[in-house]
Amino acid sequence: MLLRVHRLSKLFGNDKAVDSISFDVNQGDYVAIIGPSGSGKTTLLSLLTGMLSPTEGDILYDNRRLSQITKRELYELRARELGLVFQFSELVGNLSIRDNILLPGLFTRKFSNAEYQRKCDYLLEHLLLSNFQNKLPRELSGGQIQKTAIARSLINEPSILFADEPSGDLDPENSLLVQNLLNEFNKRNLSIILVTHDMQLAYDAQTIYEMKQGKFDQVVKGI
Repeated sequence: MLLRVHRLSKLFGNDKAVDSISFDVNQGDYVAIIGPSGSGKTTLLSLLTGMLSPTEGDILYDNRRLSQITKRELYELRARELGLVFQFSELVGNLSIRDNILLPGLFTRKFSNAEYQRKCDYLLEHLLLSNFQNKLPRELSGGQIQKTAIARSLINEPSILFADEPSGDLDPENSLLVQNLLNEFNKRNLSIILVTHDMQLAYDAQTIYEMKQGKFDQVVKGI
């Protein structure tokens, strides 16, 4: 079991943003979470990635409780094994698009420099960013910045990708590019947890949960 979530809850004051959610993710699973704005989807992703601490419940990665690892171990887990794509992704402003994509490799050294360069070329090509690779973030559109953030999240070949509205700033053509890329990485055994309003993207998942008022209201689609 790659990820186990057990009775996870998060309170803000008296309001439960996430309310006793449980589910499991195995290596290679593709999970989509849909639901109206304000239903707790982004809060859930923030809990699963250690950005927020739960009020109740457990999150386990490979049987390691997230609440019991050190800050350094959490940093290393995020850097090496978790791919993160959040809304309004921020890039390093004084680095080129290529260098932004390569940045995670500087901290982890999971692969050789030559392998990182090859992986970067592949991602740039598949997201139609090759012609922009030497530009700075301020010279790009919102959609190009989003695609760069997606490439950056995949460069280390994480075990699991967390993506919050990855196609939110993209037109249909670029949404399809991202959709195809995620499907390709999923076929290589990347686990994906995706929050989206894009049902075309969601229906590629093996399992779709609908979230309402902090709960998984129903399993819309299951393996």
